[in-house]
Amino acid sequence: MKLARVVGTVVSTINAPIFDDRTLLLCDLLDPAGRPAGGYLIAVDTVGAGAGEMVLILDEGNSARQVLAAPGAPIRTIVVGIVDEVTGDIAADPVGRTAADVAVSSAAPARPRAARPSRRPRTRRGSA
Repeated sequence: MKLARVVGTVVSTINAPIFDDRTLLLCDLLDPAGRPAGGYLIAVDTVGAGAGEMVLILDEGNSARQVLAAPGAPIRTIVVGIVDEVTGDIAADPVGRTAADVAVSSAAPARPRAARPSRRPRTRRGSA
């Protein structure tokens, strides 16, 4: 799941029938603190979200199709919730670290790798 902010709608006059009477939302991705993370997604709205709202996005095709009860639909991403608030250490982190950064910084230091033996250069078949 991902956090995003709805920035607008996408209008398609010709589309697959599953999209009839459904709203497509253009959503900018956010980090856990609510700051822009770069990138965007177009998601099918299932909760009535509007422009400016922070939303929870499910970006996994099979799960999205299960939520919509449409097993063969060409859908990957849906909005499944409107976020009121994000709390916790990561959301309040003034340094701007993401969850992945925190996990990496709290992990034990990596052990040095053993040197790999060098490989012979590849040659084409039939060449000497």
